[in-house]
Amino acid sequence: MKKWAIIGGIIGVIVLALIIGLLYWGAEGPVTARLRDISIVFISLFSVITTVLLAAIVGAILWLVLTLRNKVVPLLETLAATATRVRGTTEFMTEQAVSPVIQAAGAFAKFRAVTRVATGGKKRPVQRKHKTP
Repeated sequence: MKKWAIIGGIIGVIVLALIIGLLYWGAEGPVTARLRDISIVFISLFSVITTVLLAAIVGAILWLVLTLRNKVVPLLETLAATATRVRGTTEFMTEQAVSPVIQAAGAFAKFRAVTRVATGGKKRPVQRKHKTP
């Protein structure tokens, strides 16, 4: 495969050099007209190559769609079932694990607030570390 790519590249370079040589030295007239002709040839060549590549890509996508059509539907069903299981697990964790922790934290916060009001105390000052230059 690599050998054919190298051979194709060499042939492509030779053809392009031949086109440039014939357009540049073969005609009479100003240099700008010859350069214009060379650029028109290159633009046309690249347009043809781009069209062929896009057609190949569309063909490959159509082939994939037609061959994988029967495999996609079961995959989507499995994905939907997995999403349902994840939703159920999330609801269970929220009800059974997270809610009691939140309730306990709320009760502790209430207890702190009541003791602070009852004792007339203020919040403890937060000691911060000073940066030394």
